[in-house]
Amino acid sequence: MTNTRTTTPPALGPVLIAVGVLAPVAQLVGSLVAESTRYVVLLDAFSAAWPYWLALFVLGGAGVLRTGAPRRVRQSVATVCAAGAVLVVFFRLVLFDVFSAGWEETERIPAPGGVERTVKVEQGSAIIDPLWRVSVVEGSGLTARSHPVASYGETTGFHAVAWDGPDALLVTDGDGTTRIALDPATGTPQRTVGMD
Repeated sequence: MTNTRTTTPPALGPVLIAVGVLAPVAQLVGSLVAESTRYVVLLDAFSAAWPYWLALFVLGGAGVLRTGAPRRVRQSVATVCAAGAVLVVFFRLVLFDVFSAGWEETERIPAPGGVERTVKVEQGSAIIDPLWRVSVVEGSGLTARSHPVASYGETTGFHAVAWDGPDALLVTDGDGTTRIALDPATGTPQRTVGMD
């Protein structure tokens, strides 16, 4: 006797819609987790929101087209999703650089004494005014954590950063040099400078 029972494949449309809707939520939760844990891999993955909003519009539009909704509803929602995707891409390609600091790493100095710790200097800009930020990266690979040490806007001047042993930094700005001690175990700075 042959089995004539057939299995119905899962509805792809609702799955795509659900994944699309969850994408911005995942970015929000991920950015909060990244900020609290300071894992570099999470900070990099969840720092920009635009890919997750693009996923919302693309997956949502594709999912709606695969549902059993009336044709007019499917076309209207798909048009809105397509317009949203175009706006996100336009923002990323044209306006993103205007509103983003465009951070670029300019210097990375390993700690002395063989400690798995580096200080990283990044420079960006607010339209035409320079910005700087200094952070300590503790560890490497997936377990590396980044701790902010200093940030400077267009009205303050960053000059240099140097190690003062494996557990302290010397940050020099327009007001002089500040020594910042780091937790020997975690690399977390005991204070920050120049931050608003």
